[in-house]
Amino acid sequence: MGSDNLFNKRREERRKRKENTKIQKSNKWLVVCEGTQTEPNYFKEAVSTINEELDDKYKLNVKVLGKGMNTISLVESVEDVLNEVDKYNVDTIPYGKIFVVFDKDSFSSESFNEAISMCEKRGYIPLWSNQAIEYWFLLHFNYIEVGMNRTMYENKINEYFAKAGLKYKYKKNDEKIYSKLSQYGNLQMAIEYARRIHLSHNNDTPSKSESCTTVYKFFDEIDERLKELK
Repeated sequence: MGSDNLFNKRREERRKRKENTKIQKSNKWLVVCEGTQTEPNYFKEAVSTINEELDDKYKLNVKVLGKGMNTISLVESVEDVLNEVDKYNVDTIPYGKIFVVFDKDSFSSESFNEAISMCEKRGYIPLWSNQAIEYWFLLHFNYIEVGMNRTMYENKINEYFAKAGLKYKYKKNDEKIYSKLSQYGNLQMAIEYARRIHLSHNNDTPSKSESCTTVYKFFDEIDERLKELK
């Protein structure tokens, strides 16, 4: 309750500073990640690779931050980023869309569910994975709906890459994991699988939705953005 009150107070302060100013919504997006390597590396390369195929006027403008925080503290850190931007730019909403990326891992169900609820209340798009983002990676190769402990993810990733023709040992700091998954797996298939599985958990809380991920929503938003521009 206290963190939400502080959030509302800060938001009201920003609103007052801008009430006599014409407000524009930025085309820039913000992706705030729980980890400092795996998630930032994935999203940075994803954006860079997608932009290579786009004309300058269509290119995505996405800032990716790795915070080294988890669940609730990660969501709360977004407000600090927005306040820092506000010091220099008071006539534009700094980010048109804000994504928050985090995993269930071993965190409590209460913290995980609360972090997702906080995102939704604040207008952020939570890209959560239960148990970890590597589950999203696995969906590039196979439809996996049964429960799987995250300790099994790494071996499964290596196994799928080997079947696809790449001798590979997964590393969480791999800066080219997006391109490897796209080349040897199938991104569109992962999006469709993840969406279908997520919808199948419609009556479950996120903490009970294992195995499940909403990372596909990032690519849905990209598709919508490109449709708007064309």
